[in-house]
Parts: sequence; structure tokens; C-alpha cells
Amino acid sequence: VGPDRISYGNTIKKSKDIRYFYDKGVRLFATDSEADLRNIAKAAPGSKVYVRILTEGSTTADWPLSRKFGCQTDMAMDLLILARDLGLVPYGISFHVGSQQRDISVWDAAIAKVKVIFERLKEEDGIELKLINMGGGFPANYITRTNSLETYAEEIIRFLKEDFGDDLPEIILEPGRSLISNAGILVSEVVLVARKSRTAVERWVYTDVGKFSGLIETMDEAIKFPIWTEKKGEMEEVVIAGPTCDSADIMYENYKYGLPLNLAIGDRMYWLSTGAYTTSYSAVEFNGFPPLKSFYL
Repeated sequence: VGPDRISYGNTIKKSKDIRYFYDKGVRLFATDSEADLRNIAKAAPGSKVYVRILTEGSTTADWPLSRKFGCQTDMAMDLLILARDLGLVPYGISFHVGSQQRDISVWDAAIAKVKVIFERLKEEDGIELKLINMGGGFPANYITRTNSLETYAEEIIRFLKEDFGDDLPEIILEPGRSLISNAGILVSEVVLVARKSRTAVERWVYTDVGKFSGLIETMDEAIKFPIWTEKKGEMEEVVIAGPTCDSADIMYENYKYGLPLNLAIGDRMYWLSTGAYTTSYSAVEFNGFPPLKSFYL
């Protein structure tokens, strides 16, 4: 991919990294703060910039992304005016409604907010924005039902046309986990099955993968992966935990998965819809456990 088609989408970056991308020919940068914007002006003079705004909807996204990144609408407009004054090209707005976002109406509210910024900057400051980077958020099929990707696309296009008519801005988005998550299966082995007391009503099932070997999105039990085993029979609620010496390495304790009573040491557990993020999160040999091996069929 040529550098003219690459966007530096992280709002948190070092000056030397901005310069590296600029020297390689990248001319489109995200920002959400004055300090970062001034770094871009120095390290990547004349570049196009788009400002990331905060969006609502974090309560309906399984993996929210708006609190750490983005700024309020009034600051976004101030930054785009400052960008012009610093010799940069104020080019657009970006937002991210949160990863694994099932509520399509959240895009409607975000696009409406962007429309207001476009109109005010044009009318009040003579700045014509050209771009909307809508991030991602399109969901995969985990244990909670979602609409099809086609439904999301149809509705979002309708939202865009309601606000912008047929003269749509340039649109950037990334399909993210919806593209590849359902194509992946993580194969794990049961290391141990135990109870914490003689009268305990639930078992602890320890597997050879955990939070630190690809399943970090189980943090706060946010992403709930479908789990399948070859064993059949009576089911019982379990706590599912990983193999490391870290007590935080528990995937599911509050959300109760049911697994067969005859599940035993050495049995396999198949974690479905794990094609997104798992191998990249499993890049460090934490606690001496090797990163996941990946096989592509």
C-alpha cells in the first residue's frame, strides 16, 4: 500500500514517529489535543489532519474506545482552526463508536454530531472539511446475537445520506473484528479441573490459554467467546481460568458458562470466533508460557 493511502490514526504518538511516517510519505494524521497537533505541525508540515471526537455509546459496546481517545466538539473545532493557523490542512473528523458495537443508532448520533462540526466550520470559519473516518465497531458473532454486516452498512449509509445528502464526504472505515473474528478457532487443553471445597457447587476449569495468551478481551468479561467441547452430557456452571501464576488470569467467573460434568484433564476446549486480536495479544512469553501458534488454512 502506498503512503498516500495510509493514515496515522493514533492520537498518541511521539514526534520522532510522526517524522518517520512523514519521511515515508504519509500525509494524513489523526489528533485530539493541542500538544499533539503542534507536534504534527513541526514534524509533518503541511499535512492533512483530522480530529477525533468523543462519542456516546460506550455502554452498548462490548469494548469501548471513546474515553481514552477523542475530544469534545468545541475543542475539535478549535483544533481544526489552529491546524489551519499552523500551516496544516484541516481535513476532517473521526470517531469510534466502540468495538463490538451492536447498537446501530449510535452511528446515527455520531454522524449527526460530525455534520454540525462540518456546517459550523464552513459557515463561521470558512473551513471545508472533506473526510469522515468512522473507525470500526462492526461486530462479530459471539454468544450475543448481532445484525448482519449488510444491515449495518445499509443503515449507516442511510444515516450519512440523511445528514449529507448525495454529496458525501470521503469515508474511511475499517471492518476490524467483523472481517476476521469468525474465521478463527483457538484450541486449548484442560490442564486441571478442581473444586474449592467439599461442598462447592461449581468447578474451576483451568486451561492452557488465558488472559495473557491471547484472551485479554475477556478482561471484565467484556467479550464472551462461544466455547465448544467434544464431551457431551450433563452440564454444570464453571469458573474458567488460565494457567499463569497471576490471580487476574481468570476469564469468566461472574458470567457462568456451562461445561459438561465429564470434562477432564487433557480434553480440548475450542474457543470460537477468536480470529481477531488473539494472536497479536499473545506476543510475549509471559510467565514462561509461549505465545500462541497460529495456523492458516
